[in-house]
Amino acid sequence: MKYLLFIFIILQSSVTFGQKTPKLPMFISNCVVNGTKGEAYERTKKNFAHFFAIALSFDAAGKIDTLYFSSKLNPETKKIYALDSSLLKRIKTYNFNFKEYASKLVLFSYYCYNSTDDSIDYENGFLNSVGNLIPEAVYEKPLIVLKPIVDASLPSSHGRIK
Repeated sequence: MKYLLFIFIILQSSVTFGQKTPKLPMFISNCVVNGTKGEAYERTKKNFAHFFAIALSFDAAGKIDTLYFSSKLNPETKKIYALDSSLLKRIKTYNFNFKEYASKLVLFSYYCYNSTDDSIDYENGFLNSVGNLIPEAVYEKPLIVLKPIVDASLPSSHGRIK
C-alpha cells in the first residue's frame, strides 16, 4: 500500500511539473480554436476572411493578465471566435508563465479563412478589419508585435495545447 501511494504521488508530481510552457503563438491559436463556434463559421459568406488582433498584457511574472480587442471588431468575427472574456478564462486555466514577455504587451494579428475558398472578397469587411486592427488600450505600454497567425483550418481541427 505504501508503494502504491508513493507511485501515485510521483505520477501526480510529474504531471504537475512536467507541463512545458508552449510557444506563445501556438498557445493563443489553440485557445482561439477551442472557443470557435463552428456553426457560425459555417454560415460565413463564401470567400470571406476574418482578420482581427489580440493584444495580451503580461504581469511582472510573465502571466497573461489582460486581453484587449478593438472596440470596432466585426460582430460576426467576435461571435464566431468567441472574442470575449471567455477567451481570457481559457487562457488563464493553463497558468503558463511567459517570462520573455514579463511586463510587456504583445499584439497578434490573426487572419482566418475557409480552406475551401479560392479567393478573398475584400468588400466583405476585410479592409475595415485591417483598419481597426490595433485595440485602443495598447498605447499605454511598450508593444511587441509578433508575426501574424494565418489559419485556414478553423474551426475543423480543434488542436490540443502541448
